[in-house]
Amino acid sequence: MSAAKASGQPRYDRLRLVVGEGNSGVSTTIKESLLARGVNHVVTCSGSDRLFEALDSEIVDLLLYDYDLLGSDFVEVMQRIRRKARGRNPFVIIVATVKDSAVETVRRLISAGVDDLIRKPISVERLFESFGNFSHKRKPFIVSYDYVGPTRRLGRRQGEPAGQLIRVPNTLRSRAIEGVSDIDLQRMVESAVANLDDKQLESCGIEIDILSRKVSDGYGAVNNTYEDEQDVRGALHRIEVVADDLRGRAGTANERVADLATMLVAISQRILNAPTGRAALEVQLLLKLAAAIRRALLVERDAVSVMQQIALAVANYTARH
Repeated sequence: MSAAKASGQPRYDRLRLVVGEGNSGVSTTIKESLLARGVNHVVTCSGSDRLFEALDSEIVDLLLYDYDLLGSDFVEVMQRIRRKARGRNPFVIIVATVKDSAVETVRRLISAGVDDLIRKPISVERLFESFGNFSHKRKPFIVSYDYVGPTRRLGRRQGEPAGQLIRVPNTLRSRAIEGVSDIDLQRMVESAVANLDDKQLESCGIEIDILSRKVSDGYGAVNNTYEDEQDVRGALHRIEVVADDLRGRAGTANERVADLATMLVAISQRILNAPTGRAALEVQLLLKLAAAIRRALLVERDAVSVMQQIALAVANYTARH
């Protein structure tokens, strides 16, 4: 048992922190305040390039980043971290610093997947209050096609698969309270990342199924307006994007799913290129193919024979038409 765990008091000397702040004076003050309280490993940065370098170099436990440094790019950059497009720890605790807490700003921070926000000027006491909270408790993550990060809900939405809510490692607690070694910490994060990768793959199937239902419900309806038709076309274009993403994620590890995604793109294009209302059969095929992809990813990922039958049926149909 670690000394911190035995005493119940966290030790911060092993923590890895990254501070993003555009004002060099403020950045220096924050770093000195952290050092004075025993946080010895602090990297400062004032841009995304240095941020990514710091996150790529080691498992970082907490990222304190000024929202105004990135502005409109804040959501994209933080979601790249959450999806492990950059960095070694997509579960890093992210605390945003903001000048104001306007409703729109808070919405963007939530969309970015941050864990907490602190109003500027930063109070070191408030920062360590956040440290203390996260050293004891961490919210699970929700994984959807558009978002990876802490859940903001008490329960899951109706129809949402329970498996999309995942528990994530709390490396701040592991280092500050439990005294977990760096090797064990690495293994813990790698195991959680493998689970995250699976859930992101599954999220593609869920998104494709939802979009195909939207196409099916709206295609060729008697009272369709121009806007309704554009919504259907938008959903079809979105299916192409998500299916292409699925092909890249599935790769050689799941070639049959990748093949189905390729066929989904082809069917979507046939519907888009057909005269309005003249691709009803293709829409039904799209719906069944999307449902099969979702089932293959969430329920029967190893059901190769079923996927082969589906692929053959689609190939035969497209060859005849």
